[in-house]
Amino acid sequence: MKKLSVLLGLWVLVLANLAFANAVATSVSGTVQVATGAAAPRLLRQGDTVRQGDTVSTGAGSSAVLKFEDGQVAALTANSRLTVATFEYNAQAGTGSVLLSLLNGGMRAITGLIGRNSPSRVTYRAGTATIGIRGTDVTIVTSFGNVVVSVTEGLISFSFGGQTISVPAGQGVNAKTDGTFQQGAASQIAQQLQATPEGQQMLNLLNGVQGLEGVIGEAATSPVNTTRSATPNPSSPTGSTGGGNASTR
Repeated sequence: MKKLSVLLGLWVLVLANLAFANAVATSVSGTVQVATGAAAPRLLRQGDTVRQGDTVSTGAGSSAVLKFEDGQVAALTANSRLTVATFEYNAQAGTGSVLLSLLNGGMRAITGLIGRNSPSRVTYRAGTATIGIRGTDVTIVTSFGNVVVSVTEGLISFSFGGQTISVPAGQGVNAKTDGTFQQGAASQIAQQLQATPEGQQMLNLLNGVQGLEGVIGEAATSPVNTTRSATPNPSSPTGSTGGGNASTR
């Protein structure tokens, strides 16, 4: 009986370590909101925390950069919406589980300790696409079900329309709602996007994410600080600038 009590105590401790995992907004520019479940959205400010189940939304000309407790970075360009569907982290073991769902807009994600130690436990979703990682720095944009990804570092598995392909660094994918997609060099994908108004919209999102490179770099190299409450502090600064208006590179 005593042994059972000890095991139960250890299990509760593990669950507690996972339950308190969260992210901090290291940079907020413009109008950014966060909503927990069905609750009314509230303003997100630099230094506020974001937890599992929260949805972060950026307005026009706005952006946000989140740094998770395991060191992962997720940056959102203007007019984007991201749900932290799962974020569980055991700091002692350096393991956990991540599922980020990009509902619309653009995101750049750089994996942290969970991705390095347990890459199969990190997944991103955008539209109907599912993206697995292998130590990855990836940009994902989605609009009206269309999905474009560009891999800067590492390797991703891209599942879309019943097919799964591997996409290495330097390449990208342009996936359309009709189930077709093209894979090639990231520069080739960008050229393809220029051919249609819908593609140009996706390219604008990609450029918006690229415009956040400076604040993303700051977040990636800064220490993790998740001590702030999720309740916004009206006196906190609005953070570094970095909206979605970068020019095409």
